[in-house]
Amino acid sequence: MTKPKFSLLGNPNYTRLYIAGTTSELGSFITETALMLLVFKLSGDDKGYLGLTRAIFLLFLTIGGIVGGPIGALKNRRSVLIFCDLVRIPIVASLLVLKDPNAIVWMNGMIALFTGIFNPSRQAMINEIVPQKQIKQANALFGSTFATLHLIGPFVGAWVFAQTGRMHEILAFDLFTYFIGIWFLSRIIYKPKNSNPNSRSNFNKELKDGFSYLTKRLDLISMFANNIIAGFVIGILIPMLLPFVQEQLGGGQKEYGILLSLFGLGGIVGGWFSHKFSQLFSTGKIITCTIFIEPLIMGWWVLNTSLFIGYFIFFLWGVLVFTRIPSQLNHISETVPSNVLSQMFSLLDLAFVVPNISSGILLTFIANEYSTADLLTYSAVIFACLIWPRAFLKETQSLFSNDVDKVDRDNEALS
Repeated sequence: MTKPKFSLLGNPNYTRLYIAGTTSELGSFITETALMLLVFKLSGDDKGYLGLTRAIFLLFLTIGGIVGGPIGALKNRRSVLIFCDLVRIPIVASLLVLKDPNAIVWMNGMIALFTGIFNPSRQAMINEIVPQKQIKQANALFGSTFATLHLIGPFVGAWVFAQTGRMHEILAFDLFTYFIGIWFLSRIIYKPKNSNPNSRSNFNKELKDGFSYLTKRLDLISMFANNIIAGFVIGILIPMLLPFVQEQLGGGQKEYGILLSLFGLGGIVGGWFSHKFSQLFSTGKIITCTIFIEPLIMGWWVLNTSLFIGYFIFFLWGVLVFTRIPSQLNHISETVPSNVLSQMFSLLDLAFVVPNISSGILLTFIANEYSTADLLTYSAVIFACLIWPRAFLKETQSLFSNDVDKVDRDNEALS
């Protein structure tokens, strides 16, 4: 019988990494939601600013993700994580005094830069401190926890901002979470597996090796291509979510927060489904089926005009997305060798956020020219037209069949 994933917390190094990541993610979710509301307010309800905020955030997150994978492969990953938390503290503190929406957008981008560097090292570090037989449970636990934070964070951020109209309490809590994270990260007993200096290469080679490996794997190409398409569409959806709630569903800031929280609640269920489905189906089948259902959910969302049905749709969307995300992490963890593991996690983030940037930039020019409902309708149609025909492609069939060897990686927990 499979042990519950929470038994992983008996591994002290994993527990410290888990707490460090969980606390900082919670603070970030609360802050990110409130900052979106703040920028929308300071800009005079300009929808173009929502696209700009998202684009700048994801641009810097992408740059961080690009450099984060190779940095994690070249440096001590624990040191990388601590450094990123340290740097984000003064940046977050600056938001306490900034009032100009442009300055806030750029500072938010700087936070995203170091978040992008942080993420690949954290994900790769899991594979080094958790025994191989528990990797799926570790990814499922992080996925379900991420979904839980997506439930709590947006609701708290939107509720506090709606009540106070300011960021002070939110930012103070965010800063506190970084200090907690640094303390737990510093207590991890960690020695990189690749500790032989002769085995380390330069930054450019690490990045090149990652791209080179990706081009040889049809299943990964399919998964990354799906992420690119979804990333472009979601890059339009997220900035337009607040005005859609106000214009189409008759809600406000609190309802916007509730909507995001229900997405997170669905994510908790999705994380559980991902874990259960992984015992019955291959990761490739789970990934393929969920991404092909997603355009239907978006189409239903766009056509709906009821706030309460909208809540239900977003809950289902969360279930779907968070069934897929841990499966993608598991697929990489199971099939990608250690020497390009950080790069693959970095490129996976990259495949999603680069299209997000493109659609965010596009919104800055067209958001005020079209109605919110029209923009999302066009996006849903594009989503379906780009995803569904891919069923006939060779790389999609490769991912679905999951015909790839698993890596026999020595992942005994360090003590």
